[in-house]
Formats: sequence, C-alpha cells, structure tokens
Amino acid sequence: MRRFLAGLAILLALSAAVVYGVAAGAKGWFPYEIVAAAYRRVVPDRSAAPQTRSRLAEREAVRKLSQLPYLQGYNPAGNASGVTVYDAARAFDGWNLCVSAHAPEAELLDMHGSLRHRWSFDAHRLWPNLTVREELSEHDGYWRRALLLPGGDLVVIWEYVGMARLDRNSHVRWALRNGANHDLAVDHDGRIYALTREIHVVPDVNAKAPVFEDFVTILSPDGQTVKRISLLRSFERSDYAPALAGMKAEGDLLHANAVQVLDGSLAPSNPAFEAGNLLVSIHALGLVAVLDPRSERIVWALSGQWMAQHTPRLLESGRLLLFDNAGSLRVGRSRVLEVDPLTQRVVWRYGDEDRERMYSETHGAVQRLPNGNTLIVESNNGHAIEVTPEKQIVWEYFNPYRVGAKKELVATLPQVERVASVGPEDWTSR
Repeated sequence: MRRFLAGLAILLALSAAVVYGVAAGAKGWFPYEIVAAAYRRVVPDRSAAPQTRSRLAEREAVRKLSQLPYLQGYNPAGNASGVTVYDAARAFDGWNLCVSAHAPEAELLDMHGSLRHRWSFDAHRLWPNLTVREELSEHDGYWRRALLLPGGDLVVIWEYVGMARLDRNSHVRWALRNGANHDLAVDHDGRIYALTREIHVVPDVNAKAPVFEDFVTILSPDGQTVKRISLLRSFERSDYAPALAGMKAEGDLLHANAVQVLDGSLAPSNPAFEAGNLLVSIHALGLVAVLDPRSERIVWALSGQWMAQHTPRLLESGRLLLFDNAGSLRVGRSRVLEVDPLTQRVVWRYGDEDRERMYSETHGAVQRLPNGNTLIVESNNGHAIEVTPEKQIVWEYFNPYRVGAKKELVATLPQVERVASVGPEDWTSR
C-alpha cells in the first residue's frame, strides 16, 4: 500500500506539472526535461557521497537559471493578421525584417505584408545533442534577434544557446555555442558585438550557487572571438561601481539586453560617447550605460526615468530612445521615451495616453526611422505600429503566426525592424 501511495503521489505531481506546462501555453516554460528533473527530485539518491550531492545541487541550480520565462506566446490570439494599416504617403517606405517566436526563422516583408524572403535554420542541425543537456534553456525553437548584413547575410541568435551567420540561402557560414542572447550590433569594419552570458559560480558575488554573468563578446566577421568583456567587472573597476548596490546576489545579476556601437556624434558634448564605445542596457538595474571596450570600464550611466527597458538607442540627434516596459508604474502599461541623455529632459513619449495604450511585460523594441516616424514593437501582443511625431498610426502589423497546444496564442514578436528598400531587392525572393 505504501508503494502504491508513493507511486500515486508521483503520478499526480507529474500530471500537475504537465497541466501547468500546457496552461503556460508555450514550449520552453515547462519542457519535458523539467518534468524529468522534478521526478528525480522526488526520489533523490540519498546514498550519493556529499561531494556528488553538491555537484548535483549545483547542476540543478544551473538548470533552474537556464529556464527563463521567455515564452513563444503569452496572449490570446485575436482576429487581426498581417498589415492592417498602411498610409503610403506618411509611412517610411522600406522592408520589414520580422522575427517571430513560432519558428527559428526570419522573414523580410514589404510594406503590404507580402513575403519577399525567408531565412530558416534549426539549432539542432548545428548541435544535435541540444535537448539532452539540462543546463540549456528551451529557447532553441526560435530566434531572439536577427541582424541583416549587406548582400543578404543574417547573423542570428538562439537565446542563451548560441549564434550563427547564415548566407541569404540559409547556409551556415559559421556558428558558435557562446550563450548569445538578446542583441548584437556590427561596426563599420564588420566586427560583431554580441551579448553573451555564462552560468557559473562567481565567488565574490555568491560562493554557494551559480549566477548569470553577462559579457560583451567581440567577434571578427568570420566568427572568431576577438575579446570578451565582463560587464560586472567593467562596473566594478569604474566610477559607477555604486550602481551595483542594487544588484541582487543570486540568479540573473544584470540581465544585459541591448548593445549599440556609438558613432561619436555626441562626443563633443561628452567624451564618454566617443566613437567605438558601446551603449548597453542593464535590465535588472533599470540602467543604460556606456562601456569603453578598450579600458573595459563603464564611463557613463543613467537611470531613474524608466524600468525594465529594452532596445535603448542613441539617435543621430544625440537623444536616447527606448522601450520602457514598466517605467510608467501603471499596471499593464508600457511606453516609449525619447530623452536628452545630458539634461535628462523627456522630449517625446508614446503610450501614456489611453488611446496609445500598449503593454509588453517582456521583450519590446523601438526604432526611429529616417523620416522622423517611430516603429514600436509590442512583442508580447505580437503587434507593431509606426507612428508619426504627432502620434498618428500610419502602419500597423499583427503577427499572423499562432502557438500553443491549440494555436490559441499569438506568437511573440521579438523583432520588427525597418530596413531601406534599396539594396535587398536584387537577392530577395519574388
């Protein structure tokens, strides 16, 4: 009877886990590996030596860190699909590079939403043993970021897994298992700057459990690692070290989520913004900072007007544009801010008015277009809009892809980026 009751308890626990995973509505939130790990925790091997148990505990801690709640879908799908608004006279003409969480692919769409080109590649073709390694996250089923290069090459990120460079026919030029995540950028010489991370014990932060440590990794155009810079240490050796007082000593320490190579246009006003320095976003601290990759020191930082931000970009005007996920402190509201980084004056915003209501708890992106319009990606709702400086919507797109057990959720839309119509036309599919 005792064995029967124990077996029944395990069965019920596993059933509840499976139900919870289905209710989450997406692969990655409660994958099979976690269910298996939960089963092993129910019946631990108490005969293991203390050192073995310690290693198992550390391995379990690493696995938990890897399972971040970035889902393929969050919200119920509506009826809207594709481009629903297009004011050709006022929208910026170009192509739309779209990354959706339904599959490991990116699409190039015209302004009407018609497909002009697609790249696609499954991470398991590069790394066949991906699913059997418990320390890996479950973000291998879609791309987090895609960077379009001249000629149609694409550099892509599988969140917390790795990155690759594909040609326009989706053939792999090179690939790296380096924990790439969130964002990447390229400079005029073709060097690639990628956010990467390592899960390990950092003794002076937490000697008992592994944590995330964030890096900026610099790569040559052919994928060779040139340099890896710890953002944690770059803060520690700088005048901005006190900013780390707000850092928790466990789990995801900084959660860097954006990187931009600065062009030096603001350097006459502040030498911290000299060409070649990197603008980085530290999500966990609500901080936007500038990293000098030569000295490996933070040389400027600002916080206080936003929270849980994504894709901060320094504009040609010298202003800072970012997607403010939660800075309005209004439940279920996000906004876009344009801020003078020197005076800290907010010069433009979108999302504060009821008619502008939008929300993305995770993800989110914003891009200032050459005609002065702003492209805003409300990722969790699978929704993107282009608005004029007067805040009129002149282009709108709803992700047509669905995820979930019954395809009941709109797929998360990590990226919609407008690229110029001149250039890709000679290689795009017809």
